[in-house]
Amino acid sequence: MKMFSAAALALLAFVSGAQAQDKDLAAFANGGLVESSSSDYGGGWEAIFLLDENPRSGWASVKGAKGPFEIVVSLAERSEIHAVAFDTAGVESPERSAKAVDVLISDTSATAGFKPLTSVSLKAADGQRFAVAAPGTGRWLKLVMKSNNGDPDYTEVMNFRAFGKTLTTTPVANVSGTYASAQFGNFHLLQTGAQLSGCYEHDQGLVQGGLEAQLMRLTWSQGGGKTSGPAIMVQARDGKSFKGFWQNAGETDWHPGWDLKKISDKVGACPNWKGPAGNVVADGLAQAGRVRLYGINFDSDSDRLRADAKPAVDQLRDALKTNPSWKVTIEGHTDSTSTAAHNLDLSKRRAAAVKAALVAGGIDAVRLTTQGYGQTKPVASNDSELGRAQNRRVEIARP
Repeated sequence: MKMFSAAALALLAFVSGAQAQDKDLAAFANGGLVESSSSDYGGGWEAIFLLDENPRSGWASVKGAKGPFEIVVSLAERSEIHAVAFDTAGVESPERSAKAVDVLISDTSATAGFKPLTSVSLKAADGQRFAVAAPGTGRWLKLVMKSNNGDPDYTEVMNFRAFGKTLTTTPVANVSGTYASAQFGNFHLLQTGAQLSGCYEHDQGLVQGGLEAQLMRLTWSQGGGKTSGPAIMVQARDGKSFKGFWQNAGETDWHPGWDLKKISDKVGACPNWKGPAGNVVADGLAQAGRVRLYGINFDSDSDRLRADAKPAVDQLRDALKTNPSWKVTIEGHTDSTSTAAHNLDLSKRRAAAVKAALVAGGIDAVRLTTQGYGQTKPVASNDSELGRAQNRRVEIARP
């Protein structure tokens, strides 16, 4: 499987100031998933790469297969689609680029009820955007590649986007439980509010992070902290599995393969994980002096803490009460959406909101310093939904 840069992916982001009506709802980071593909070449040319926002990776048909080829994409929510777009400049030859493509939409299922949305003619170029004459409503999109530009063996498309607005908001059930993975053993995940913690049965694997709608943003470590990095996962429509990607800290390439299937509602444990009684915030501050809290979520473009942020704030409060000598800096970070001045102010206000919650919980204000960095310290590229989702965060640091 090929690897791709941080600008390559995307995942479910509450973007400050974004125009919801022009959001790419098919992006992986916005909850888009491939439900079926009639022909995948493999080796890094699978249909999932149509949704990663990376024009260097994409889909190809099996050599010599005869079309038309069909790919079904499901959206995170029932949506209204008003435009679609394709990237094809990165195909291996202009003749391989898909040419005649039908786009259909269904409000019924991934296998039935499809109605025409639009038909387009493509060339080998990026940013080919097509407005839909009559916006369509549904949750499933079908791409039908009927022809290419002359290659007898392969048809290729690098990226697909669907722009519109979501019409529903489906609550996500608690994801706590044990999940099987093909490469990294079982994962044991515990959700409290928006906070996630757990372990996996490979090289002392540990995870901590947060849940934002169908998106899990995690930080993982292995070998007692010798290796670490971020991971992003999107919950599948069955509510029992996740599709995910992981990255090594300090690198820009993302790796597929963190695909999880729930096998038990029981969380379980690992020898190196304390389980539900542990405090991952305290552990992170004690071991590394810094912890990234993706479990602290705010209302969009606001400093108002969401109710599901309380467990993460409570763990930070408990860590400070257990270690009365600790003083910490609360850092607010944003993505690059909106202006730099707006983002700096927002990050300051969000850090202050966390401090206020801790003071209300009994922590002396003199132990707490706040710092807003706005968009100046990204941990990923702001060129994709995935990177922006990582960059919107609260970090806690001990001097």
